[in-house]
Amino acid sequence: MRVCGILAKILLARSITPYEYGLITLLVIALPGTLQIITNFCLFDIMGHSVEGKKYFSFSFIYGTITTLTVALFFIVFHEPIFQFLNIPMQSWTLLNGVFFGVLLSVTLGGFITGMLRGERSHSLAASFSAAPSILRLLFIFVAVYAFGITDFYQILLIFALPPFVALVPVLIYKRKAIWKSFHSISIPDREILLFGFSFFILNAWVSLIHNINSIMISHDLGLVWQGYFDVSMSVVAVLSFFSGAVYLISAPETTANSNHAENLRKRGGFADIGRLLFSMCLLCVLIIYFYSHQLIAVLFTSDYTPAGDYLIILAIGYTALFVQQYCAYLSISSEKEGISKLTILTIASIASFPIFTHILMQEFQFIGAYLSTTGLIIIYTIITLLLIKDNTPLILLFSKSDRLAVSMIVTFFILYFFHFSLFIGLVVSTVSFFIMIFLMGYIDKSMVTDLVSAVKPKNN
Repeated sequence: MRVCGILAKILLARSITPYEYGLITLLVIALPGTLQIITNFCLFDIMGHSVEGKKYFSFSFIYGTITTLTVALFFIVFHEPIFQFLNIPMQSWTLLNGVFFGVLLSVTLGGFITGMLRGERSHSLAASFSAAPSILRLLFIFVAVYAFGITDFYQILLIFALPPFVALVPVLIYKRKAIWKSFHSISIPDREILLFGFSFFILNAWVSLIHNINSIMISHDLGLVWQGYFDVSMSVVAVLSFFSGAVYLISAPETTANSNHAENLRKRGGFADIGRLLFSMCLLCVLIIYFYSHQLIAVLFTSDYTPAGDYLIILAIGYTALFVQQYCAYLSISSEKEGISKLTILTIASIASFPIFTHILMQEFQFIGAYLSTTGLIIIYTIITLLLIKDNTPLILLFSKSDRLAVSMIVTFFILYFFHFSLFIGLVVSTVSFFIMIFLMGYIDKSMVTDLVSAVKPKNN
């Protein structure tokens, strides 16, 4: 899903100007993503993680529809000051507003459908539905640009915005009986489920909210072109979010079960081993970004977007800290209720204060201020998380054998530093040399690989 999303952005960027790219990503991604905290709230997490979550679908559907229409009415009435604030051109404001509202409603209702499917334990269908908009977006843009040669901005805007709606309609039809049946009784989430769902939601949504808010503030302070550059930077560095996303998927089921966390952490192939493996992969990506940031952007997005690589390493450092934060936070949600409650409050406070923080830094440092604000807040947030969570076992186990990881990093760094490989050769050499080092140094237990191979062989036989 994330790979398709990145590839769709690459095709989009290569077919339009940075200004047009900035406008489309603002309307279709940043604004709807930010407003999901209102229209979707934490209801998706409640439906997906609660044993009885599916009974809250009707309430969620009604809530999402009403809040989306309320936001739509607000944007229609106050469209002029909103567009001026975001530096969006006023011409065709009705079309731009209509596209934005269509995306917002589609992703809101789509989130509730996914939550309902997860609540029914229809995990395959939920995964397929979640991935469908990104896959369709990649397919639509590829066909429109390369098969039909479409270059008109408004047509590309509609094509890029359409997939969430296209993915939603068939599922609404397919699940129409279950949806209609759910409206026979409308249940409002109780306090306990609401608190758990909101804690999980805000911790998981924090980084995407910070990114989207930053995009909005860049559009306001610097303009749509710079918002486009920043979105390209985030698209490249989003590769690092794969690893924290993996932690979320692995740890989320454990937070809803009465499992032995200490055993899951320490056993061979448990959370500690998996965490160290993912953390090492994250650091390898940071190393590659340090040496090849501009080349990556030029190859993927064309040289028109090379300013997006100037400060890319700053974001990469921030995402490394974010991995540590999310690894420790997710593994403590069920066992550290007091600490997580405080962290939830501080998370809300950081989101509320971030627009002012990033605005001040951009006024002082211009474009680099957006990168400094994001990474600075991530580091502060990580430190606060580690201070609030009493059980530091995940952190200790994550950084165990860190000297061996450091040696592997240093060796790989000097290989890239002295030999000046081209982009493709550098990617291959750094990856191969790094993984050879972490296994030879014993940072990663090679039995994880042998166990995986031995587990796959019987299935293939």
